Amino acid sequence: MQISKRHRLAVRLGLPTLACFIVLAVAAWAVPGEAPAADGAEDAPDRLVITSPRICAALAVYELAAADDWALRATVANTSLNAFRDASRVPDCAPGITKALTQNFQPARWQLALDAADAVLSGSYQVSPAACVRANAVFPLPTADGKLPSTHAVLTRAQCVMHDLAFIEVAP
Repeated sequence: MQISKRHRLAVRLGLPTLACFIVLAVAAWAVPGEAPAADGAEDAPDRLVITSPRICAALAVYELAAADDWALRATVANTSLNAFRDASRVPDCAPGITKALTQNFQPARWQLALDAADAVLSGSYQVSPAACVRANAVFPLPTADGKLPSTHAVLTRAQCVMHDLAFIEVAP
């Protein structure tokens, strides 16, 4: 079978064109593109509103319960949910969520916070002691080196203390 002149011309033009596209593809793959933005807050919608009791309670747990203690996480979640109930509303926690998710986010810790909020919401975990159950506010206590200001009124009203956090019941 003989190749016609038209096919030879197509092969002569097609092979260099194909080679050119291959070189461009390899060059594009080898040259690094722009680095992803370090600040993920740019991806957050401008008017994001989050008022889910579960998510906002999990945020409180994520921010306050640094120790690996299930009871502490559940108590923080319960206290947050009590505060939302007493206020008859859940405040917008979108700014806190955006900050938490974009600054040194720890997925495992976030999952533990969600699990604690879910356990308290479903009733599968009962907070103990009873004084902790009624708490609707959490205050950090001064550390041994005194970095946090002493709040004598908080110390005298503290009903439950765990890991340098005072859980108290305040009037709504």
